[in-house]
Amino acid sequence: MARITQTESGKAWEYGLARQLADMLNRGATLISDAPRLKSQNAYNLLSRRERRKIDHAANEAAVFLLAHDARLLKTRRVIIQSDMAGIDGDVRDIVIETDDEAVGVSAKHRHNALKHSRLSDSIDFGDGWYGVSCSPRYWKKVVPIFGDLRRRAGQGQVWSSLPNKKDDYYLPVLHAFMEEVRENADPGKLMRYLLGRHDFYKIIKENGNVSLQSFNIDGTLEWGSKIGLPDAIIQFGMKPRLKTTAILHLSRGWQVSFRIHSAESKIIPSLKFDIRLEGSPETLSRHEIPYGRHSI
Repeated sequence: MARITQTESGKAWEYGLARQLADMLNRGATLISDAPRLKSQNAYNLLSRRERRKIDHAANEAAVFLLAHDARLLKTRRVIIQSDMAGIDGDVRDIVIETDDEAVGVSAKHRHNALKHSRLSDSIDFGDGWYGVSCSPRYWKKVVPIFGDLRRRAGQGQVWSSLPNKKDDYYLPVLHAFMEEVRENADPGKLMRYLLGRHDFYKIIKENGNVSLQSFNIDGTLEWGSKIGLPDAIIQFGMKPRLKTTAILHLSRGWQVSFRIHSAESKIIPSLKFDIRLEGSPETLSRHEIPYGRHSI
């Protein structure tokens, strides 16, 4: 069987979890059949029977836990796998569970803790989009020439591997301009809200041998998990030691986020992409871990 990609593995987990939720909640709620569901189901079907059993067992454990701790799910009517486009609009929920009166969101992650994969370019005002303050003229003065050079190289069909010093010439100066802009102008709470998405949600992460659940209960809309506060101050924002691609943002109330910048393409395009990950969270963030590996072979 062909090796599947990390993206396909994530989609397979998404489908397995959505299907288990639909089967268990309210004696078989409807799992909506549409393009996002079909995409995830196709990825699930690429897996070996053994891997599908692992996903099913992990998803079953997570569904049992949620059902026991959020009584609204007893009234589930529909389970929806969201389009990837939802994330662009600030909704990180991969699965939405619709009950009689409201919706409960789930972010399904397979072996990673990524938040977003936002881009920077000379036409993306990340400040306005992320926290409501347009990027300063100083920021544009620093990044426009860099992205302009990339646009020229892209027009010539150049590839990233042809650049001898891409980290020093492109990654680092853009990352430093980004850090300076955030330190000077970002609202910490709005920035974290952007990274976490507009809605409260349960994050369910499948690892090798265990499935973990976290409650991002910022607005207090979830029945399981303590309410957690957004940061109100930036403590420090600097480069990760010995790396030219990654910066670490330390915020108040225990929040910590890493920003790894990369090209994400073999051919040069006039933008750079972030891999944004949650490295630290408040002690009050509720977590629960369930081992399943020994039962799932």
